[in-house]
Amino acid sequence: MFTFNPWLGCHKISSGCQNCYVFSFDNEKHNSNNIIINKNFDILIRKNKQGHYLISGGQDVIICQKSDFFLEEADNYRLKLFKMIKERKDIHFILLTKRIERAINCLPNDWGDGYKNVTITVSCEDQMTFDKRIPHLLKLKAFSKTIMLAPLLDEVDITKLIKSKDDIEYINCGGENYKGARPIHYEHIKKISEDSLKLGIPFYFFDTGAYLIKEGKKYFIPFEKRYTQAFLANLSHN
Repeated sequence: MFTFNPWLGCHKISSGCQNCYVFSFDNEKHNSNNIIINKNFDILIRKNKQGHYLISGGQDVIICQKSDFFLEEADNYRLKLFKMIKERKDIHFILLTKRIERAINCLPNDWGDGYKNVTITVSCEDQMTFDKRIPHLLKLKAFSKTIMLAPLLDEVDITKLIKSKDDIEYINCGGENYKGARPIHYEHIKKISEDSLKLGIPFYFFDTGAYLIKEGKKYFIPFEKRYTQAFLANLSHN
């Protein structure tokens, strides 16, 4: 899997952004309120002397893991990126955003029902952001739609909006890391896992974060054990 950040820079729009790793790391390099176009912006279509793409096909490419795909400041560059995505039909692209309400006005004219090599992933952290963002995702035409509940900061009832396995391809869930990390509640994760199972939607609890609360007791999870402990919780299902 390859992570590609065509532009860097973002501003906080909800509580989930409070301790974002992007601000933890990137503030040392630049002001996250100002967008910076990556010098490798066109790396997806660059070729070597033999005429082969530098980024090989047949893999997943996450776009904007350190920004937001529908960031307002990137409006002048997004269609150029879509052109590259369309060219690279041999790659599966995962577009990350909290600004899904902007998507309808930011897609290319030939989007139609969506590009078959594109998944749009919306991030939410609580019921308020879920209720605000997911209706836009459900209305949007896209070949693949997924939800990222991370960092999960409160209980979320996914059944308020999601009624069928046809709505969402899968749901990811994780806790918060780095400085100021807030805890994730085991009972909240378990409820989402159970609800998604009833709906027939795959669910993946991938990261406990720094602190996990279970049955009222708070646990600190060492960094190197956060992925394995999430797996051992046995809450993920296909």
